[in-house]
Amino acid sequence: MSYNISIWSVHKTSFENEVFNREKIKRQNNGILYEDKNWQITISGPFEVMEEDIPEEVVGQLLGINYFTEIILEPFDAPKRALQLVKKMTKILAQSSHGVVVDEQEGTILSLSGVKRLKTMSPKDDSSFLQMTWWFMNDYTFIKDGLDTFLDVMEATMPEALPRRYGVYEPPQFKWADKGKEHFIQFVSENLHEGIVWYPSKPFTDVHIGIPDKVGPTREGFRSCYISIDFLEEVMGQPGWPLEMKRFWLKTSELLNPFYGEIRRGWSPVSGWWWRGLPKRLGNAAILGKPYIDLWPDFIKEAKQTKGGLFYIENINEDYQDLHSIIAEVPEDIVQPKNKKKYSRKWPFERPFLKYK
Repeated sequence: MSYNISIWSVHKTSFENEVFNREKIKRQNNGILYEDKNWQITISGPFEVMEEDIPEEVVGQLLGINYFTEIILEPFDAPKRALQLVKKMTKILAQSSHGVVVDEQEGTILSLSGVKRLKTMSPKDDSSFLQMTWWFMNDYTFIKDGLDTFLDVMEATMPEALPRRYGVYEPPQFKWADKGKEHFIQFVSENLHEGIVWYPSKPFTDVHIGIPDKVGPTREGFRSCYISIDFLEEVMGQPGWPLEMKRFWLKTSELLNPFYGEIRRGWSPVSGWWWRGLPKRLGNAAILGKPYIDLWPDFIKEAKQTKGGLFYIENINEDYQDLHSIIAEVPEDIVQPKNKKKYSRKWPFERPFLKYK
């Protein structure tokens, strides 16, 4: 029988510390082996993991977990000094890799000093922000049960984006902690076309749901549904957040099935739900669904595909840049014109305007 410890971390564990340079330590292809009289410590990893590999009890402890390291002390009743050495090694590895420690024997999860989900962010009036936005057509699906699922995705991955306060005016009159999810869903369904004030928690600064009373061509122009989520750019420098933002963006994209979605610095050049064509310049991430996947073959060639058949290109990491180093500019015939009363030359939907009788 052995004593097992797991480290689930954002970065790779490293054996550069002098603790791992002892005479009795042997380097192996997938870790190290420390042998002493009648006992040994085996450290295996780091191994890259997929999101579904992360245990439920660890999900939510840290964002952007990407690696797994296993520490095994044999036998279970090894001398006290052996266990002390294991815990010392564990602390060094977890702190250097920004990891969470799971003690398999005690069934406990340990968060070490300096290893936090979100570090303190001081308020600034001029803080720059990034914006996730999705444009989609199926308002009925979202109104019926999509909002419930949308909130479930947030709660599981980005609870900071949930509505801390909400209402129809500012300051919003309801608190999520007092009213709960069911009241919020009912409130949204009753006020969906009027506009909802949604206050999330840091690093998120605003969530907006735009569902028009009529989707498609109107006398004023073509309207789609859209959802935007703003967050402070500063958070992209914190461990794990770039990867988790990408995971959240892709999960939400699969749920909403947008014809176009993006992440970019600052405001989108698309004016709310008034859709006239793709933006001329892309941001840090873009995702295409039908009908645009048939109109931009060069994008599809460079893109990755989701399980639901969407195609995306992203450059979301600690040194993220826009996409024009990866993909050429958007074809002119599907770009929104500068004239706000006109539409792209190739228009993939039904007519953009309803004619007056």
